[in-house]
Amino acid sequence: MRQLIQMFLFDLKMVFKNFMGGYIVIVPMLIIIILRFFLPSVESTSATIAIVTEGPHAVEQVIIDELDEFANIKTYQNIDDMERKLRGTGSVEGLYWNPEKEQYVSVLERNLEKNTIFSTTSRVIRQYYYQTNYPEASRVNEFSYGVPPELSERTTTSPVATMGGSIFIIFMIIVGAFIIGLGVVNDKELGTDRALRVTPLTKSEYYIGKSIYPLLVTVFYTIIALLILGLMHVNILQVYLLVFFSFSITLFMGLLIGAVANNENEAIGIGKFLSMMMMLAILGGILLPNNWQWVVWWVPFYWVYDILEAVFTGTATWIGFAWKSAIMVGTTGLYFFLLRKKIISGLS
Repeated sequence: MRQLIQMFLFDLKMVFKNFMGGYIVIVPMLIIIILRFFLPSVESTSATIAIVTEGPHAVEQVIIDELDEFANIKTYQNIDDMERKLRGTGSVEGLYWNPEKEQYVSVLERNLEKNTIFSTTSRVIRQYYYQTNYPEASRVNEFSYGVPPELSERTTTSPVATMGGSIFIIFMIIVGAFIIGLGVVNDKELGTDRALRVTPLTKSEYYIGKSIYPLLVTVFYTIIALLILGLMHVNILQVYLLVFFSFSITLFMGLLIGAVANNENEAIGIGKFLSMMMMLAILGGILLPNNWQWVVWWVPFYWVYDILEAVFTGTATWIGFAWKSAIMVGTTGLYFFLLRKKIISGLS
């Protein structure tokens, strides 16, 4: 145990002594922070309506109250201020009263002249006019800002969080493989591996010690991703079980990089190639229809992504989690078995 701790501390020191080692540990934090900015806010998911509330073009308060039930209302003193809002960013409608024609005018943001679509405000005004003149009649339109019963079981988590979180955790699995691979290659270049042979440290303890740091990094960034992306309501046990199961991929890729590469540049090149192959398979899994998903079943990362997406959307079951994890670990073990001679000879 003491030798494993010493190996871990030695590996930790060597990682931060190398620029690339520190770089691939710090960059994920920047990526997850940038990803957070793409999550939609409450305001951005609701309609925004710019309304004139003063002067001859003012909208009646009863109309404003009706719109305020399901839209984000922005009030302006005159038409010029309202038009500046429409020229800005975001999805916005404008509304004002035309005293000459004695009617409301609804303006759609960047609307084409040939567009004949009814805006949300025009529908509300039509409903208000109908109710005012025909109070006994039933409502023409029924507006609701809630979730209809038939969609009540739909996940409320943003697709940016579910898809982005899944891909980020897979990215951290690849980062862990880079850390292991670069560490092994660095030891070969500096002759550290030969020096360690005369110590009581066994090969198993050496590779286990090499694996502790990347595992901790993956575990740390997983909880950071869940916190920043608002995914703490998911099944945390399933997420971390998958992280530990998928570490078999990290170990396999790391040992393969360390065995094949003779220097840092080769290690980075081989790692990029393997990562590109894996990520293309994930992309295929996202874009391909269900009846063509079998095309990418051979890639372990496909199963990691599939499980994570199910966990993050709340649709994962323990039975599905178990058999998909078994396929993922089994596929990785099959690749290790097929390449075991290459890996053993490269590491010896």
